[in-house]
Amino acid sequence: MLPVLLRVVALTSVYLLALTSLRPGDVLIGLLLSTLLVVVAGRVRPNAPPPTPPAALGRRLAGVPALVGGTLVDLAVGTWRTAVTLVGPSSATPGLVEVPIPRTGPVPAAAWAVRVGFVPDSVVVEVDEERGRMLLHVLDTRDPEAVAAAQHDSYRRRQRRVFP
Repeated sequence: MLPVLLRVVALTSVYLLALTSLRPGDVLIGLLLSTLLVVVAGRVRPNAPPPTPPAALGRRLAGVPALVGGTLVDLAVGTWRTAVTLVGPSSATPGLVEVPIPRTGPVPAAAWAVRVGFVPDSVVVEVDEERGRMLLHVLDTRDPEAVAAAQHDSYRRRQRRVFP
């Protein structure tokens, strides 16, 4: 029951944030829409995986600050690299790099792709879970193994705890 209630509260909060309103009518409509969405989603996906145990959920939530902070660091470094490449003389060779990804499921792969896409020196072209790869367009392809190693290091240090 608690997971259902948390989903309704989270969805209602997002709805109210989008409206930027706390009027009682908006809160009521948000609660009704959220409840309807959670009920329908439960009927559409009755064989959904069981909810994460509270202890595991706590460990995952404890990793969120490292994920957010690390992503901000990656964003700053990528912005700097992009600026240096665009403004000054550069021997960088832009192109595509294939990064092998672990077959952990669609949610971790999608989260990884979104996080990598935030950084301006890389663009996610494709995520292929079946083949276990992510295709990136990066500013410098002179050392594709280093690009893949940096992506894996970032995944291990920042994301794996939250999206195993």
